[in-house]
Amino acid sequence: MAPKVERTHDLEIYLNEERYRQPKEIFKVLVRRIQETGLLETGGTLCDVGCATGEFLYYARQHFPAARLLGVDVMPQLIARAREMVPGVEFLVGSVRERDTLPLHSVEVMVMQGVMSIFDDFETTLDNLLAWTRPGGRIYVFGLVNPWPVDVWIKIRRSDDPDPEHREPGWNIFSRASIGRFLDERLGAGRHRFTPFEMPFDLEPHPDDPVRSWTFRDASGRRRFTNGLCLFLNLEILEIWP
Repeated sequence: MAPKVERTHDLEIYLNEERYRQPKEIFKVLVRRIQETGLLETGGTLCDVGCATGEFLYYARQHFPAARLLGVDVMPQLIARAREMVPGVEFLVGSVRERDTLPLHSVEVMVMQGVMSIFDDFETTLDNLLAWTRPGGRIYVFGLVNPWPVDVWIKIRRSDDPDPEHREPGWNIFSRASIGRFLDERLGAGRHRFTPFEMPFDLEPHPDDPVRSWTFRDASGRRRFTNGLCLFLNLEILEIWP
């Protein structure tokens, strides 16, 4: 019997924690980047694909009062929580892997965080983000990136998982080289950039959830991410201007 690959970790986190009033550091970085473009000053749409329970849009609505805010997630349970917790923002159930989830060229600013590593290819995901974003807009993809020219596929199973066939996706690490070549072929050279992300403070391990990341200091004193998968987690922001 083939293993059953299913993402369940997000439900455990987002339905059991309330983090709306303590925004993640990456939210602050992304909002500053978007503000620098000026694309949402007088309107336009900001879409968070893989929005979970809407925590990023809860934070973003304070900074873009003129914009239409839209959240998309494939899990109905998460969208139900988002609608409850973030009134005034539109949410819909849909997948980044399905082209008809959103109208073509309908979004000025597209954000996607921690999603691309769930899937075994990145091309379909990026193709759809490009199709949904207006020419002249911006796409921000945050997640795992390999600075070395190697693509890595990872599946896990916790030792206490009652289902011996379950495999959890979410930690594939695609390389800058592969992603960059794909974008250059689609858009031409010079239409994207990668920026490393570093936490401004330490993160401690979660004793009850070794899958979640924490920080350590490398030999140069820089904070780096790791987790109980024995992985070195290199997090970067990929900015694309189609």
